Amino acid sequence: MGVIQKVTLQSIADKLNVSKALVSKALSNDPAVNEVTREVIWKTAEEVGYRIKSAKKSGTPTGSGNLALLMPRAYLDDPEYWGKIIKGIDKELESQSYSLLLSGLDVAVRINEGMPSSITENKVEGAIVLGQLPDVYTDQLKKKKLPFVLVDPSAQDPDIDMVLANNYQGAYQAANLLLAEGHRRLAFVGDADTTWSFAERFRGFGDAVQAFNAKRGDAANAASLVVVEGMGVSGTGMYTKPSFPEELQRRLTGDQPVTAMFCANDLIAIDSLAHFAGWGLECPRDVSVVSFDNLSLAELKEPQLTTVNVPMEEIGVKAAQLILERIAEPGKLPELVMISTTLVQRNSTQARQA
Repeated sequence: MGVIQKVTLQSIADKLNVSKALVSKALSNDPAVNEVTREVIWKTAEEVGYRIKSAKKSGTPTGSGNLALLMPRAYLDDPEYWGKIIKGIDKELESQSYSLLLSGLDVAVRINEGMPSSITENKVEGAIVLGQLPDVYTDQLKKKKLPFVLVDPSAQDPDIDMVLANNYQGAYQAANLLLAEGHRRLAFVGDADTTWSFAERFRGFGDAVQAFNAKRGDAANAASLVVVEGMGVSGTGMYTKPSFPEELQRRLTGDQPVTAMFCANDLIAIDSLAHFAGWGLECPRDVSVVSFDNLSLAELKEPQLTTVNVPMEEIGVKAAQLILERIAEPGKLPELVMISTTLVQRNSTQARQA
């Protein structure tokens, strides 16, 4: 007996020799698809046994053509990182004739006061959630059975589509650079528990150090890793604990000082570097610094930061593609998409002097 193949949007698209995006839009009753084309795609989908959960086309399209974008209001103060992601989302949705309804949420208020009307009044077909919204928001989206995608979330959810940078890969590259430059006393700077992204950056950096030590088998020349906590990201934006500068200074100027540090993001690196002059330190002469994100500030500061580039716009494009696929094909398996990062070398690191 032959193998029964699952009918997907792609198989319908292949049968008609059209794009998957066009099939998705037609089955979502997008008015941008002309009547004849929509009818052909609906008819073909029914003939091949595609399970269509949305309402069949009628005289008036049932889809709103709107998608909600939900994010903590504090993130609006970080226009570059989140702004580039939103740009990617908007660009992709515009090409698919969808509109974006942006809502900055106050995570401190109760959900019955904080959830926007675009969700509570069923004005959208789905949602894209940026960053660290409290679980009560995503729980509410699940209860409403509204399709949604998480972008750079605070934790994994195997039942939801998610998009983020390959944080582990980028941090592993950063550690290898510092180790290749001869640094053996290293620090991870930032609260590793603050987000899933930060946790993955810590894991990647630590694994690279462990792999280096295991490969060399030379205890006398082994690399050591310390953690300097006190700065991180939350649903209310970046935070700094009062103890952070003192702890960082102790690690950089005490006995057996750290000679290289990997900061969990560019903002932590920039804040840390601001203290160096007062401690009699210079980067990279005394301390090499690598960070993460590749914001514009990383190149504008002196020294220019060596950092891991996060392709923010591409993350936004992929998030938009995922939500449209989820709307068109509700039963498909959830996807975890990691976008590759690249290390951008500038002049905040140098080889360790003997």
